[in-house]
Amino acid sequence: MKINKNLFLALSYSIIIVFLSLIQIESQTNISNLDKYIHSIIYFIFCILWSQPIKSIFKSKPIIIVFIFSILFGLMIEFLQGILTNYRNADHQDVLFNLLGSLIACSFLYIKKT
Repeated sequence: MKINKNLFLALSYSIIIVFLSLIQIESQTNISNLDKYIHSIIYFIFCILWSQPIKSIFKSKPIIIVFIFSILFGLMIEFLQGILTNYRNADHQDVLFNLLGSLIACSFLYIKKT
């Protein structure tokens, strides 16, 4: 069975996000809200990586599907952080910065397409 390289990369990245989102990480940075910017970057990359596999499956409106998928994935991660860990919290600001990264990536994909 041949595995699509783009799908493998997107799935691997998603698994890494889940893993890193659920482990305990001690931060020693003094940069205010650095984690929020990291959320945006992570979800920007997430959308870029998932754009090709989703485009190969959904011929109609793949960018919108990537955007919705990234939002649902981010919400799932926040939900899991809230119920599976006692050292992480579900944070609405994380969701907003996930949304921002996804929006920027999907805007980039849309501009690139046209």
